[in-house]
Amino acid sequence: MNSRRVVRTGIRAAIGVVALAVGAVVVVSASAVPLPSLAETPAGRLVKPVALDQQRVCSGSLLRLAGDSGASATTVTAIGAANTVTGAGDSVTPTTGTLKGADGASSHPQSVTAKATDEKVPQVAGSQSQSVAETDLRGFAVAPCAEPTSSTWLVGGSTETGRTTLIDLVNPSDVNSTVDLNVFAENGAVDGPGLQGIVVAPRSQKLVPLSGFQTGLVSPVVHVTSRGGLIAASLQVGVVRTLEAGGADIVSASAAPSKVVTVPGIVIRDGAEVQAKTGQAGYADLKSILRTFVPGTTNAQVTVQLATANGTGTTFTATAEAGRVTDVSLDGLADGLYTATVRSSQPVVAGARTSSIAPDGGIDVAWTGGAPSLGTDTMFTVAPGQNIQLSLSNPTAKAITTTLAHVGGTGKSTSTTISVPANSLSVVRLQPGSVMTLTKASGLHGAVSYAGAGQIAAYALFGPTAAASPVTVYP
Repeated sequence: MNSRRVVRTGIRAAIGVVALAVGAVVVVSASAVPLPSLAETPAGRLVKPVALDQQRVCSGSLLRLAGDSGASATTVTAIGAANTVTGAGDSVTPTTGTLKGADGASSHPQSVTAKATDEKVPQVAGSQSQSVAETDLRGFAVAPCAEPTSSTWLVGGSTETGRTTLIDLVNPSDVNSTVDLNVFAENGAVDGPGLQGIVVAPRSQKLVPLSGFQTGLVSPVVHVTSRGGLIAASLQVGVVRTLEAGGADIVSASAAPSKVVTVPGIVIRDGAEVQAKTGQAGYADLKSILRTFVPGTTNAQVTVQLATANGTGTTFTATAEAGRVTDVSLDGLADGLYTATVRSSQPVVAGARTSSIAPDGGIDVAWTGGAPSLGTDTMFTVAPGQNIQLSLSNPTAKAITTTLAHVGGTGKSTSTTISVPANSLSVVRLQPGSVMTLTKASGLHGAVSYAGAGQIAAYALFGPTAAASPVTVYP
């Protein structure tokens, strides 16, 4: 090879090396420069739910039903009038509307509404009380004005001879409500025509006698569900022994099935007199009992702790058979105000029945339901009555401090800080006619109780349904 060819070959090789180097630089540079992106970010929009007016329903006067048979009432009359106390928060004045009474009766059920705005959803509350002394109905009944819902558990009543249990359904909405009843008792589920598809007309009340489905029930529990308009449901119970009226009450809602159920506000009064009377024929149902029901298919092992504010009480265990209602005796308790904490291996519903005998021989009965855990803020009112007390129970392992404030109604505005120890309860006296709020009450369970001579009653506190939170909606 001559020198000229060698030079040309060397030049070609050098040019190739330079080309490769330049190419490498171009590739590296290209990889370092961001490439155009074709991705598109969805245009999300924050949607705030429309604030809804807050509504409660008061069932109105106690009722008398003639011809206590069939799935619907045919002749209903109102007995006297209920005393009602209502209130609302955020300086809102609640509006009250009268609904149509059952079968045209002048029971005057009421809807109590607090108007919502874009900025505020005010709380609203109400309660009612009534004392009756009729030949066929005597006693004292108290109930909260309930928030309409699609599901209500009612623990109480009986359809034995002389015992009347009426299912009270109130539809405050502007559309029909279709109601289904699931009834359970000591022998299991109750079947029969008329339990399903009960139509409650808009803005009206309907009364359904439980005995129309089955008589002789010792221990009923009723689950009320509705479609269409939401329903405020309760039971009215009355007792007549031979020709003597012996107790009346309204059974308000109990907390939904849970493995831990708290039943505060259990009034034990005139214990010695009641115990002596239960030995007589027809008076066995004066005994204090705790009623439990397991809606599932597995039996429950239940531990019940009964306690007072001063730390006295007792603990016992029981077995609750699935699908059947179980009544457990609470005999032997000293007079006082108790909370029952039920811890179960399966979800249960629970309530308690107690009785009182006045010096004149008048007898009354009280049903107290399971109370749900309260939210941060809860408003309630205090209907007229005697010896009224608020029970706050804390089934958790940590002390809870809440503030009880008087915000309206009768009496002076006050504020009290209440510390409820872990696994314990606190009791505060209340004034009739008051409108009250509990703040920072999360985890507590509450009830309002009444204990006069031959006049006892109680009901569980329910906090407002949580408002919907804003959500981001994407196309």
